[in-house]
Amino acid sequence: MYCRKCGTPLGEGSQVCKVCGAVMSDFYLNDSQKQAASFEQHEVKVNTGIYKLLCVCMAMCLVAGSVVWAALFMKDRMANSNSISRRQSTGALAVNAEPVSETSRKAAETTSSTTTTTTTTTTTTTTTTTTTTTTDPFKVTITPEKISSIGYMFTISDGIVLRIGPGYDYDELNIHIPAGIRISIDSEQFDPVSTENWCYVNFDGVYGWISKNFLSSTNPFIAVVKPDELYPSYQRDSVIVTRWGGLNLYAGPGDTYDIIMTLNKGAELTNEGYNYFSVKWAYVSYNGQYGWIKTYDGDWFNRTIE
Repeated sequence: MYCRKCGTPLGEGSQVCKVCGAVMSDFYLNDSQKQAASFEQHEVKVNTGIYKLLCVCMAMCLVAGSVVWAALFMKDRMANSNSISRRQSTGALAVNAEPVSETSRKAAETTSSTTTTTTTTTTTTTTTTTTTTTTDPFKVTITPEKISSIGYMFTISDGIVLRIGPGYDYDELNIHIPAGIRISIDSEQFDPVSTENWCYVNFDGVYGWISKNFLSSTNPFIAVVKPDELYPSYQRDSVIVTRWGGLNLYAGPGDTYDIIMTLNKGAELTNEGYNYFSVKWAYVSYNGQYGWIKTYDGDWFNRTIE
């Protein structure tokens, strides 16, 4: 006789298994019963392995199905997205499409009984972009509010640049003024950047700006002949040019000397001095420029200025 639980051989009349402690009800009485019990345990183990294998297969099938479903879902979503993009790009054409004929309309009505049509409305938004262009202030020509001749000055440097505004940052005009040129000053303005006064001038009919540092009230390139005698300060009276067309101011008491400038009619001069043997010439000053002018009658004390 054997123990049903552990299969240990037992003696006749045993009530308890000495190995596992099983009671008499758990014992087998013979070898055939022990083999039957062993076969039953093997069958149970085999059935358990098959069950586990089936569970693994089902899990793998579930995972594979999920992957396939996800791939099909993404493919369908991408197809719908492309379809919507095509409909949006052709939406404008659909608005201007030709009217559907009566035959086509009836065919569409017949088909609509079995087919569901989805209509997508596309709204086109037009965005207007406004571009603001900022003009460089140093490329804008500056003109004084009031233009009036305030005198003449001479350039003291060669190749002076004429600019469109009162400052070195303004663009240059394609004009370079040589040294010793007499130009008209029509306005004056202070530039806080260069801390210089700038003159608005007219050179050969072209207006522009020159730093006053390059200008002088006298022409430094013409040597003016000094007089034999200078009048005392109380005898330096003023005279007015009355000649039509103006009067030349010479560098010396004679027509052969260089002409410094032409004095317009109405210019106010100051008698400064004279020469002993050039009684028809007077040494005068005009806006800081000294020179000689020719008089009418050569009277030292009552000169008549043309």
